[in-house]
Amino acid sequence: MSVQAFYDDLAPLYHLVYENWEATVARQGTALASLIGEEWGAGARSVLDAAIGIGTQALGLLALGFRVTGSDLSPVSVIRAQREAAARHLPLACVVADFRALPIRTASVDVVIVCDNALPHLETPREIEIALGECFRCARPGGGCLVTMRDYGSPPPSGTVEVRPYGERVWAGRRYHLRQVWTWTGPRYDLSFEITPADRGDADATILKTSYLAIPVGQVAGLMRAVGFDNVRRVDGRFFHPVLVGTRAPV
Repeated sequence: MSVQAFYDDLAPLYHLVYENWEATVARQGTALASLIGEEWGAGARSVLDAAIGIGTQALGLLALGFRVTGSDLSPVSVIRAQREAAARHLPLACVVADFRALPIRTASVDVVIVCDNALPHLETPREIEIALGECFRCARPGGGCLVTMRDYGSPPPSGTVEVRPYGERVWAGRRYHLRQVWTWTGPRYDLSFEITPADRGDADATILKTSYLAIPVGQVAGLMRAVGFDNVRRVDGRFFHPVLVGTRAPV
């Protein structure tokens, strides 16, 4: 299953990842706004969300007055993000694109964000470096990039299976059980995302599959430096994933 197909199929149900998606949108928007202000100042108000998904981060930033452009590999996700923004009377321009080749003008935004562990979908560190190079290109001098990603430790032996339950979710009067199943194959793992109706014993589960590269946060920080970002550092305790920030030096 391609990454695009995974997120196309997940888009209608993606909000179930969170116990309360609306509260999550507000919380994450506030957290990101605070980090952006601290790193790049109160004048940093234009944001490119290079992995917008269904808008979990972008909608929160828009509600706080940021100008957000969205990009995502999944056209179905982009459509939903735009629909969610319109329902909230928030302006959101989006494009469908791979973040290794962003159709965005050079040095045109204050900050590029890549959240929700999106970068490790790529196959190799070199591909992640290419994506970060695009983030560097799009950020104006004096602006920067903010990445959130899982804090991976050493991969377990190949063949190891880990089950990560989310618990029960309630949506539109229905109950669902959600879980992830990780099957490790060296430095990568295949992920099966399972959404099972809990109130209909005969209903089939929705099972979506993708994969990730378990690249350490520190290695991604090194790749940010390699493409030109300065003052790259890790920030913990401010988001549900570790955060990396880096600045494009002023001219």
